Amino acid sequence: MNPEVAAKPGARRVTHWWPLVSGLLALALAFILGALIVVRDQGMPLSIDTEWMSELIENRAPVWQTLALAMDTLGGGIVATFILPVLIAATMLLAKRPWAAGYYLAATVVTGGVVQLLKNLFGRARPENILTNLDFGSFPSGHVANAATMAVVLGILFPRAWVWAAGSIYTVVMMLSRTYLGAHWLTDTIGALLLGIGVAVVIWAPLAAKLDGEHEFALSRPPGRFSWSVLRDNFLVEKRMLEPASRRRLYLASITLAGLGAVFFTVILLSVLNKNGLTVIDEPVQSWLATWRSPTLTAVMIGLAILFGPIALPIILLVLTLAWGFLGKHARLPLILATAMLAGVVLGQIIGHSVNRHRPPTDLMLFGPDPSFSFPSGHVLGATDFVLLTAYLVFSRRRSIRGTVAGFAFAVLCIVAAIVSRVYLGYHWATDALASVSLSLIIVGCVIAFDTWRSTRVPAERHALEESREP
Repeated sequence: MNPEVAAKPGARRVTHWWPLVSGLLALALAFILGALIVVRDQGMPLSIDTEWMSELIENRAPVWQTLALAMDTLGGGIVATFILPVLIAATMLLAKRPWAAGYYLAATVVTGGVVQLLKNLFGRARPENILTNLDFGSFPSGHVANAATMAVVLGILFPRAWVWAAGSIYTVVMMLSRTYLGAHWLTDTIGALLLGIGVAVVIWAPLAAKLDGEHEFALSRPPGRFSWSVLRDNFLVEKRMLEPASRRRLYLASITLAGLGAVFFTVILLSVLNKNGLTVIDEPVQSWLATWRSPTLTAVMIGLAILFGPIALPIILLVLTLAWGFLGKHARLPLILATAMLAGVVLGQIIGHSVNRHRPPTDLMLFGPDPSFSFPSGHVLGATDFVLLTAYLVFSRRRSIRGTVAGFAFAVLCIVAAIVSRVYLGYHWATDALASVSLSLIIVGCVIAFDTWRSTRVPAERHALEESREP
């Protein structure tokens, strides 16, 4: 059924009145602001930019820098480009709102495209006191534009005061974090705010009737049939019946993995900070792998680096989570995988920026220079999280011992390949890669504990639940 038939009259008038005009006006103001900045002294900062930046630099502190770096990871890169859009769109599809999912994805993609267009068009130079790694172009801020788009889209789709309040706070905090890190001038974030709002509103205008009708259909369905509780029970809650001994073994495994990971990571971190201990293996391992270099082996290692890198791996995760959710008709396991991967990315970025260890010499790098931090290895952390979590989530639901052993053996092989490729190509020390594996063990241990706690019931608990429901 066409959702427009259920739309309220106000939603049908959106395409003909002020929302479309206001969205286009916001986009025009963003463009005009960027043009004025470029015309005025070739993009040099305005007085408000320099005064705001000076105030922030004077008040920099480690605690604020850590929070700003967390926002840096959350609002950009694979998190904002792949993981969050997939999670949000998948949730909307499960809630039977395909137009809402399409609207969110379209607004996100268009915002990213317009941001890159304006960056290359205006070519404004970034500030000098930068605390993070950046690409080309300062105007507008991609992080802020994405945050503003997400806030407006979610506010339109879920018209609640708390949704608008949360989106507004998130966007303002993102603006503060980008200027605090020295990644953008204040006017870059203002232009990005206008851009994000404009794109979200312009794309919403022609879809308003369909989105509103779809929302009305959701509200008019029989109570409970498509409610959040039913959605949760059907797609997010999983009841596995385990014997008490089996559940205890899972908890023991989670504690063991997390504990070993924490101990190993602490030892490696202290060695790196003090430049002793386990770091004595770094140069010998690097030199030994360098003796094995050959054109064929280098091509294989570059292929592994691309496979486990920040572009290919998120795409693989995106395809897997969508296919897993739709084919399995259950969202819980792919959501656990995506959320744990996101936690690993954020944790790795925070630790990396805090430790700020230098990579091996540039002349050892075989795939182009990389000036970012070396500890821990993002490639190894992502690959280890992905293969171990996938192996656990798949084979913990299977009873085949042979399949479980084969699955985890393949996961270990992938981890070793990721470690060797990063050290062989000259981008990380051995201790960087070992630290990533240790962090991943902590994450996997926490996932096993959470999954066991939230999804398992022992037979005695099942009988107690059944008796409690009897009149």
